[in-house]
Order: sequence, then structure tokens, then C-alpha cells
Amino acid sequence: MTVRRQRPTFMTPTELAAAGHSVHGHRWRTPLARDLGLSARMIRYYETGDQPIPAHRAAQIRKLSDIGPIGLVIRGSVGKIAPDLPLNRRHKIARQILADLSAAGVLPDKPCD
Repeated sequence: MTVRRQRPTFMTPTELAAAGHSVHGHRWRTPLARDLGLSARMIRYYETGDQPIPAHRAAQIRKLSDIGPIGLVIRGSVGKIAPDLPLNRRHKIARQILADLSAAGVLPDKPCD
């Protein structure tokens, strides 16, 4: 009888999908793969659970997607001003604004690096 060792789970496929959708919208797989320097196929392996998401990759995905409540407000405001701007561009703008506010000392700690 062979006992398979279970690999640790650093991010679930559901969490991956939520993060990808948050940054890139409905068609998130290929843009997220590009952001991470991966193939879209690897993202699909992660999404289906065929391959576990390694700790360093999970950290990359969280860092990319987590902009916090202030970032979400900024991203929403950018969307109101420029509704035709793709979600990933709004997200990137919000990340830059957060970084600038943090560097200026307006925010208490760095919300995103």
C-alpha cells in the first residue's frame, strides 16, 4: 500500500480565482499569468487543483491583488472618472496612488509594495 504525502496548501484554487478576478475581471487567467511570468496553462493547473500553488507564488498573487479598503475606494473612484479603463489598469493606478501616499507619510504603513 502506497501512502501519498499531502502537500501543504498555501492558497486554494477558490482564493486564486477570487484574486485573479479582483484584479483582471472575468477574463483573468491569461493576464494574471502574464503578471506572474507564468503560462496560462500553469494558472489553469493551479485553478483546477492539479498543481498546488507554492508559497512564494501565493505570496506574489496576494501582494498583487490585496490593495485593502482604501485601495478599493481609490480603484472605484478611478472607475467612476474613467469607466472605459480596464479593471487591471484601475487596479494598477490604485496601487501606485497607495504607494505614493505611503511614501509621502499620509498612510500609516505601506498598504502595498
